[in-house]
This record gives sequence, structure tokens and C-alpha cells, in this order.
Amino acid sequence: MFMPMKIEPHLVYSKAEVSEILKIHPRKLNRIAQRNNIEKVDNRYIFKGSFLIEYFHLDLSKDVERLSKDVQELANDIEPLLVKIQELEAENLELKNKLSEYDIEDNERIEVFTDDEYKLFEERLREWRIQQKELEQKAIEIQEVKTDAKENIEHYKNLFEYQRKQSDRILEMHERLIVTIGEQTQSSIQRNHIEAKDKKYL
Repeated sequence: MFMPMKIEPHLVYSKAEVSEILKIHPRKLNRIAQRNNIEKVDNRYIFKGSFLIEYFHLDLSKDVERLSKDVQELANDIEPLLVKIQELEAENLELKNKLSEYDIEDNERIEVFTDDEYKLFEERLREWRIQQKELEQKAIEIQEVKTDAKENIEHYKNLFEYQRKQSDRILEMHERLIVTIGEQTQSSIQRNHIEAKDKKYL
């Protein structure tokens, strides 16, 4: 859609703007500026709107008329879009009303499946539940094995400690027995020695 730009008498325009609005080649504008002593700002020609209107005999009434016509054409183009927007809003409202019948929460949603897709979904859901139960059972078994292992370790530690204490006791008894036997043997040797002396064997 062509949107015309107007030359306003109280505004100023660069050469590029004048070229775009009035469709005049920049070289021609240079010549016009030189002949009419147009002011330069930052080494660029600046055209007053009032000069352009007078020099090119611009008819502002035609610009207004053309702008009004373009606005009307734009309005005609927009009207079908507005109708379409109204139709979409009505359709959206209808869908919201249908969804409200299902009492859907904010964190819920409705999905549409074909019969084959739904059968596949049910099958996968059953498989998932079976796998979930198997995993739960495996977890219980692993926990039981861990518990049994801890109990066995504790049992063998206690058994080892008991055997160690028993061994220490037996060793202590053996040591005492050896000491006793040694003392008895020494006493017996002394007694025999005394008897031998008494009997004049020595």
C-alpha cells in the first residue's frame, strides 16, 4: 500500500528526503539548490518546506485528497481482517465453553488420539506399570540382600570375636597347665632328690 509523504511548509527537509518524496534526482536538486542559494548545514543542503511548495507549485489540497483516498483504501483492506478477527474470537470463545464442560485444571490438558494411537498408548502404559512394579520389587530385593549382608557381616564379626576369646582362654589354660606341670615336675624332682639322699643313693 502506497503511503504518501507530505511537504509541510513549516518543516525543513534534506536532499535525500526531498528526492524520495518528490521523486526528483539528487543531481537536479543540487542544481536547484545552487541556483537558489539554498542553505547548507554540515555541508548538506537543507530545503525549507515553504520553498519546495512554491518552487514546485505543490498543490496541498491534492495531497490531502490523495491521502484521504489512500486512507479509505486502507480501511477497505482492513475491514475483511476485522471480520476475520471477530470470527476467530467467536470460535475461540466457543472452544473455551466446550473445554469448561470438562472441568480442566490449569495443570491439565486434553489430548486427541486416533484409535490406533490410543491402543498403542494403552499398551505402553501397561508395559510401563509392569516395569515399574518389577523395578520396585528389584529395589526391595536389593535392600534385603544389603540387610542380609550387613547381618551376616555382623554375625561373622561376633563369631570371630567369640572364637578369638575362646582361643585366648584355651591358650591361657594351656599356659597355666604348663606352669603347673612344670612346678609339679620340679617339686617331684626335688622330692626324689631328697629321698635319694635319705636312702644314701646319692
